Amino acid sequence: MNRRHFLATTSGLLASLVTSRTHAAPTKPNVVLVLIDDLGYKDLGCYGGDLFETPHIDQLATEGMRFTQAYANCPVCSPSRAALMTGKNPARTGFTGHITAIGRHRHPEKSRIIPPQDKMYLPHAEESIAELLKPQGYVSASIGKWHLGEKGHWPEDQGFDENIGGWTHGSPPTYYYPYKKPQKKWNPNIPTLAEGKPGEYLTDRLTDEALGFIERQQENPFFLYLTLYAVHTPLEAPGNLAEKYRKKFAGKETGIHPAYAAMVENMDRNIGRVLEKLKTLGLEENTLVIFTSDNGGLEDSAVQKPLREGKGTLYEGGIRVPLIAKWPGHIPANQTTDQLSMGTDLFPTIAAATGTTPQDPTKIDGYDLTPTLTEGKAIARKPQVWYYPHYHSKSMRPGAAIRKGRYKLIETYDPVDLALYDLEADLSETTNLAEKMPDKAKELLADLHTYLDKVLEVRHTPNPAWDGQA
Repeated sequence: MNRRHFLATTSGLLASLVTSRTHAAPTKPNVVLVLIDDLGYKDLGCYGGDLFETPHIDQLATEGMRFTQAYANCPVCSPSRAALMTGKNPARTGFTGHITAIGRHRHPEKSRIIPPQDKMYLPHAEESIAELLKPQGYVSASIGKWHLGEKGHWPEDQGFDENIGGWTHGSPPTYYYPYKKPQKKWNPNIPTLAEGKPGEYLTDRLTDEALGFIERQQENPFFLYLTLYAVHTPLEAPGNLAEKYRKKFAGKETGIHPAYAAMVENMDRNIGRVLEKLKTLGLEENTLVIFTSDNGGLEDSAVQKPLREGKGTLYEGGIRVPLIAKWPGHIPANQTTDQLSMGTDLFPTIAAATGTTPQDPTKIDGYDLTPTLTEGKAIARKPQVWYYPHYHSKSMRPGAAIRKGRYKLIETYDPVDLALYDLEADLSETTNLAEKMPDKAKELLADLHTYLDKVLEVRHTPNPAWDGQA
C-alpha cells in the first residue's frame, strides 16, 4: 500500500468513526427537567399571559403537550422540590416547610398551632431522580437552585455527578456577578458557583453551565436538572431589559413589576438556548424535556387572576403551575390536556420513560403520566392532597387541602375554617360551598384526614401559649 493510498484509507476510516460518534444516539432518552422558581400559572404567553414575552417556551408548548391543571406539591419551594425529586408527598417525607425560613419565623408566639418540626433536609435514604437513573448509566447534573438541606445534603450527596450553583439557600444574594452580598449574613454568596466574569448575569451563567454539560455528555444518556433561581426575588433584570417593560407598561394598570417581566423574558431566552443546543447536537429527537414551576407566583410581582392569591397559600394561585412536556416521536405536537397532575408525577413519569423502576413503587405518591403524554389517555387518580401547616409570611393561614374531581376543600388550622369550592364553576374560589353542600364537604374532609393519618410522619400540634383568640 503506497503512502497516498494509506492516508486516504485512514482518513476515510477516521471520518467514518467521527460521523458514527456524532450521529449515534444513546438507546435511552436523555431527560432535561427545567424547574423555574416562583413562576405563576399565568406568566407565560401560552398560558394567557399576554403581557409577557415568552416565544421559546410558547414554541415548546406547540411542539409538545401543555397541561392546564397541573399542580405543585406545596405552595412554597423546599417541600415542593423534595416531593418532585422523590415522587412522594411532603406529608409522607416529613418535609413540609420552607427550610431556611422556618428557623427565622416558625410561628407567632401566641398562634393556635405549632408547625411540625420538619427534618429540613432531604434524607439520604430517599431515592432521588438522579439515583433512580444512575444504575441505567445516566450522568446527572443539578445546575441552579437546590434548597433541600445544609451541606451534606446537597445534590452530590443525592446521586448527582455534578452540582453547579446548588446549596442550602433558595434565593440568590444577587443575580449579578460576583453573586455576593456580604451584608446578607444568612445568604452572602453562592459557594458552589465558581467565579465568573464582570457583567455576567446569573440566569445566563447557569444556562452556560447547562450547555457545557450537554456538550460534554452528548455521547451518554444524561439527566439535566436545570433549576434556575429565576424568577425568585430579588427582582433584578439584566441590562436595560427592565426599562423595556417600564415603557411597555407605562400608563397601564398591569399589576406586573417591570423587573419581573424582564426576568421572565430573560429566562425564556435561556430556555431557548438549551432547546437550540439539543437541536444543534442532534439530541432533540432522543430527549424528554419537561418544564414546570415549584409553586405559584408572587402576587407582589405578577397578576395571578383569575386564580386567587399566590405563593404561600393553598388557593389556586399558590399551587397551580405551568407544565409542558416535549419528546418528539413519543408526545404528539400541539396538544393540550386538562389531566390533573402533581409535581410528584414527574418521578414515576421519568422512570417509565427511561425504563426504570423505583426502589419502592408502593411509597410513590405520583402517577406515571406517559399514557396521557403519548396517547392522550385520561388517568384515574386518587384525590390530590396538600399539607402546609406553616405560617407563611404572606398568608399566615396554616392548613391542608384536597382536590377530588371538580371540588376542592381547604381546611385552615388558624383560624379554624373550612371552605369548599367548585373549581369548574368557580376557578377564582370566590364562593364557599361548605354550608350549602355539607355532605360533600364532610366527604372531602374525611378523605383528607384518612390520607394524612396514613402517611404523616410529623404533624402540627396545639400551641399551649395560644391566647384563645379566633
